Amino acid sequence: MSKISRDKKKEKPVRFPAEYTEGALYFKAGEGWKACYDSERGLYTAETFLAGYYDLYEINDEIFGKLTKGMSRRNAQELIITGRHLYKSVSDRNSSYDVALDEDYALICPWADVQKTGELWDKDLTDLAVAMFDTEEQNREQRLKKREGREDD
Repeated sequence: MSKISRDKKKEKPVRFPAEYTEGALYFKAGEGWKACYDSERGLYTAETFLAGYYDLYEINDEIFGKLTKGMSRRNAQELIITGRHLYKSVSDRNSSYDVALDEDYALICPWADVQKTGELWDKDLTDLAVAMFDTEEQNREQRLKKREGREDD
């Protein structure tokens, strides 16, 4: 084994600490999730990710407070998904697509490195999905306002 290989083998993987700050942003992170509190805007947000699936949420202070170091991916995700769904990206063997459930997701979560497939659902299809699925009930009011704005144009 070469010296370079031995040195690389000794290196430990670089990982974010479970909690850290970047300016006004306070982060908590774990395996498959990351949450952020923006103290300037009083806004809590989170992302979950796992092998081809990425989701972005607006959460509340109670959910943020329950996210802890060493928490399992499953337990963290069960908390986070109770928030308002902002963005979804799926890239699996069957299909790849993105859904912007709130078109302002990038303004709400400027810190997030949103994983995109490049195949964004159109606004009408997104409106239909939000209207149909109970899991997207928290988005119905804001989608309705956006749709009414599009119809006025």
